Amino acid sequence: MATMNQSLKTPSGKKGKGSQDSNTSPTEQLQTYLAGVRTEWKKITWPTWPQIWGQTIVVLVMVTLITLVLFIIDNSFHGIINFIVPHRQ
Repeated sequence: MATMNQSLKTPSGKKGKGSQDSNTSPTEQLQTYLAGVRTEWKKITWPTWPQIWGQTIVVLVMVTLITLVLFIIDNSFHGIINFIVPHRQ
């Protein structure tokens, strides 16, 4: 049965996420982590403003269309049910 320390090791034998190296301080670990975040952040390809506006318009149009379709379906069922079971006054 594997011990806790063995379960944190990757197949290559190195310690995986969640393990702390006893030779580095928490401050150094934080600095290393933030340096990695900065490196990954620079790799992101950000959309241009025209792309953002275009995608926003597509989302708004689709939401409007789906709302209209659901409104029509809802009113159709309402009419059918009222035809089958009319309201008594």
